[in-house]
Amino acid sequence: MMCCILNKSKNKMFNYSMDIKKNFGARLKELRVQKGYTQEKISEQIGIQPENYSRIENGFAFPKPENIAKLSDVLQVEVAELFQFKHFDNYDDIFQAVLNKIKSDKDTTVIIYRFLKSLGKL
Repeated sequence: MMCCILNKSKNKMFNYSMDIKKNFGARLKELRVQKGYTQEKISEQIGIQPENYSRIENGFAFPKPENIAKLSDVLQVEVAELFQFKHFDNYDDIFQAVLNKIKSDKDTTVIIYRFLKSLGKL
């Protein structure tokens, strides 16, 4: 029984992670198309292979933190705007989702803390 609970938990985390990757990729594509850029142009400007950028945009990979900053510069948007997914516009929903994640996942809490600290928000 414990094995099943662990597996369900891992699958939920896997699905959550995949949702973020897919949403982030969809957001990148939306911003790229708005600017009239090609995948090749973006990948060249941030210094990665076009295949790797395509994997990010298609939701199969997530960029390294330093490449998130580069994407922000190339697309001329704030980093936070890269994470503004249309289905998650409600502040209360966002707050509750983040709070639930922080309460349930120590590693994510540390990552969020480091991220906010790196932005000078803490």
